[in-house]
Amino acid sequence: MKHSTNGISAARKILALAVIVGLGGLAAYAGVNLSSDDKTPVASANKPPSAAKPVTATATTAWGSSPLQLVQANGTALAAALPLAVNAVPAVNTVAANIEMPDDFVPSSAEGSTDRAPFARINLDELSSGQRAITLLASHLDAVANWYGMSSDSLKQLLLSDSTVHVDRKGRLLHIDSGVTAAGDVMHAATASVTTKTTIATPFPLDQTFKLHTKSNSTRLLYLNFTGFGKNPAFDLDKAPATFSDAERLLIQKVWLRVAEDYAPFDVDITTEAPTVVTGKVGVMILITPQTNTAGGYAYLNAFNTYNPNSSPAFCFPNNLANSEKPIAECISHELGHTLGLLHQGSSSTEYYTGQGDGETGWAPIMGVGYYKNLTQWAKGEYTGANNKLDTYAIMLRQGLRPRSDDHGGTIASADAMTSTIANGFNNVHATGIIEVPGDIDMLSFNAGAGPVILKAVPAALGGNLDISLQLLDATGKVIATSNDAATLGTALTATLTASGTYYLSVTGAGKGSPLQTGYSNYGSLGQYSISGTTPITTAAPVAKR
Repeated sequence: MKHSTNGISAARKILALAVIVGLGGLAAYAGVNLSSDDKTPVASANKPPSAAKPVTATATTAWGSSPLQLVQANGTALAAALPLAVNAVPAVNTVAANIEMPDDFVPSSAEGSTDRAPFARINLDELSSGQRAITLLASHLDAVANWYGMSSDSLKQLLLSDSTVHVDRKGRLLHIDSGVTAAGDVMHAATASVTTKTTIATPFPLDQTFKLHTKSNSTRLLYLNFTGFGKNPAFDLDKAPATFSDAERLLIQKVWLRVAEDYAPFDVDITTEAPTVVTGKVGVMILITPQTNTAGGYAYLNAFNTYNPNSSPAFCFPNNLANSEKPIAECISHELGHTLGLLHQGSSSTEYYTGQGDGETGWAPIMGVGYYKNLTQWAKGEYTGANNKLDTYAIMLRQGLRPRSDDHGGTIASADAMTSTIANGFNNVHATGIIEVPGDIDMLSFNAGAGPVILKAVPAALGGNLDISLQLLDATGKVIATSNDAATLGTALTATLTASGTYYLSVTGAGKGSPLQTGYSNYGSLGQYSISGTTPITTAAPVAKR
């Protein structure tokens, strides 16, 4: 059974006139099961849960009965017909109570600390955004800005330029992001037709769907909760809330694979299993649950700190994300990015950058809107007109998310041998790995005789972030051949070896074209890869006759 626990129920955006503040968010955004150390795909061997879903109270919520929902649905013209006097404040406060974290929740500072936070002394009238939030913060503006590593002017500019940024009644920042629109459905369909790699078979046994981990021994965790929480229902596609169907389990697995790839370079456990031991754990729960509003999701900024199993600072709403694998996964990675301190990546004219290029290498930043491009990566604003050029990895590191330890050495002296199997007259070689930081090189070795060598490299099967570049070297370090397919993320390398010996394969992340207009740099080209191929069998040197 899926068990519901006490927690906040998700609610949504609110529009405001006078005391009701307009919240409208704009268009939205936001590989694999890895073992603890060796990146080998595994699923937890724990006993699988029952297929049953809990029946949760969802039919009537404060949001569903609020006139604010009507304002959002029908526009500001309807607002004139709503009472703006005494009755408006309870409505706002009811909605705020559903969306806000408990009063004792303290987001981390820009430096990753929770000491001497200013929020205990702040009590605002309502959840707010834009100029209304600036007005309500008043004398607290400097303290809140400083906590999040901004100047007062920078915080004001953020609130006025990004309508998704909100201030709750304790002065804490959160993003309320909107989902896939009707026009977005068409764009998503076009993207899905390009991304043919979504048609893989069931990645793991269906009874392991809620036991998936990427790095179970990590002290950092990001829990993807599809099973419901408090008054929030479980993920549901078939209108049968009491059970998880095979189709639902398959989609959950694929979503998990995509999110796991986005966070593969980091020392963190991406899991679908509720943690049973939380002592010493740092991280967050993100709840994937259907809602009746139009938001795609929301998340508190800098919420990645001591793990609290009794509250969720981040949500995604699949029914507003086309109930589709890629949009749901993009939303999850994006909202978790907010919990790790990341702001939106947009431009002077849009809150979310929609990307550039097309096909398999069509690119968008994870913290922009990633629904409509195949390749989404962590970015630092290298495209034309970028409004956010901060170092994403440095921000996440300050919030406590560090890179994984390097899995393969980067030199000939520290190279790891590829696995080798003799079959059909060839030496069949294989290796897997992760590019963890920009510029990381994984050096692999193999023994081969004279003759043709064919090596193929592919990124993660779903949502690959890594554009792979290969180099083949001899024992002296001389480059024999290179390969980086400009049209695909994977690549193939062929060469003819002239002598038996030990050879080396260099694997790294590549960029494409100009990051300013149609391409991307190697900054976000991180993630998982798999190498396979054939080499000639090594021939032993002839023994001299006496």
